[in-house]
Amino acid sequence: MARRLLYLLLFLQALTHLFWLSPAAHSGQVAIPWMMNRGMSLFTDIWEQHAPGTSLVAAAALRLLPFEPGLSIKLLNTLLALGLTLLIYAVAARASGRANAGFFAAAVWAWWEPVYGNVLFYFDTLLALCVLAALYVYFDNRSHRQIILIGLFMGAATLFKQHAWLAVAVMALCLLARDRRRGSVLLYGGAALALPAMQWLLLAADGALQPYLFWNWTFNLSGYMDGVGLDGDFFRKALLTNLLVFPFALCAWQEAGRRMMPLLLMWLSTLILLYPRIGEIHVMAQLPFSAVMSGIMLARLLPVLRGGRPWDLTRQLLAGLSLGIGIGWLWTGAAAYLHVPLGPGAILGYDEFRDVAAKLRADAAADETLFVLPETDSTPQLHPLTGMRPPGVWIKGWRWYFRPERVLPSLLSEWQKQPPTWIVVFRDLIRPDNPGIQPLLSMLDEGYQAWAQSDIIYGHGRAEIYKRIVNGE
Repeated sequence: MARRLLYLLLFLQALTHLFWLSPAAHSGQVAIPWMMNRGMSLFTDIWEQHAPGTSLVAAAALRLLPFEPGLSIKLLNTLLALGLTLLIYAVAARASGRANAGFFAAAVWAWWEPVYGNVLFYFDTLLALCVLAALYVYFDNRSHRQIILIGLFMGAATLFKQHAWLAVAVMALCLLARDRRRGSVLLYGGAALALPAMQWLLLAADGALQPYLFWNWTFNLSGYMDGVGLDGDFFRKALLTNLLVFPFALCAWQEAGRRMMPLLLMWLSTLILLYPRIGEIHVMAQLPFSAVMSGIMLARLLPVLRGGRPWDLTRQLLAGLSLGIGIGWLWTGAAAYLHVPLGPGAILGYDEFRDVAAKLRADAAADETLFVLPETDSTPQLHPLTGMRPPGVWIKGWRWYFRPERVLPSLLSEWQKQPPTWIVVFRDLIRPDNPGIQPLLSMLDEGYQAWAQSDIIYGHGRAEIYKRIVNGE
């Protein structure tokens, strides 16, 4: 019965992800992989702060799939969501020994994933996939092969986001507590380092190791980036999502051998992704573990509520709390299915730029270049939509990207030698506290003419299109 319900759940997820929900496309999954496929290199030509794994996978998908970039990443994201549903089912069923726990866990995930998964194929979600796969192996029989697989999966998680190194260390402690053998931890450590070491060697061979170390580590740890604090609405939503984690923690602590404690520890380890910028998409790193623990608790709660004896005070309290949690879940989760102005199934951060891209394609030559001010998480999609690369180094336009001393001089020097043919300006997105963009904007007065202007674009204001003046024309 649980398996049949799982198949129905997967079918409904596929329909909603493909034709109803409207998560946004992110430059790291669309524009950057597109540029990589046209000869630009991460960290040398593309100054990017995220770990390279997600962009590499997306670049491979864009090469293999016969669709436009936005649709390709949407399909990839749908497969990721469905794959996590299957894995969550498997981990919950294996850890608890109950198939219905697997279905409950999958259902919790399927309900909350659209709430937090508002960005397609995001870094945090892929990190969670790898860590969850390691947990699936962890709950299997003990062997050297099992330990190696756990290490490989945990090492793979670090390729998608640097925060995973905390989970790698915590998993080592879990193995040490379980096996009581240093040899197991050393074997695990070697396996966990295998894929990251291979990544570092490839970056060194490509001459990109030093810029990788700067953008992935020095930049992120320097405090350049602005943080985002905790607000009451986010706290309410996250607390409601994780309500069943707390009783699970008590049960796991009191259980003989504390066999299921790694679930809780991985959940705690992935909470680090909420720092320094608390946001819904970062909950995706720990949501699969919340779903597994919630599913196990729901499976344990059901027999208590269905017992044949008269309801005592304890059962009345449990039933009332369950009803309250259920209403809260339904009310909060349903909001994710409301339409945005672009309509059902739209790709936010991508589809709204189609008219601007059409204007540019109508007038641009094949070898011409483009830069967007500012290059945000969404506006860079104009590069794949128009087929135009940036003139040289590409970097986002958030103010913290201009804080390293070398960034603005490097861009200005490049633009003096090889300026972009076209510049698209979203003035509503340019903040007065971002002085780094002003020298780039000033170049519009020196050698560009206004070419066209868009209607108001959802969430972005108007796009102003400028073309470089060559020989007075």
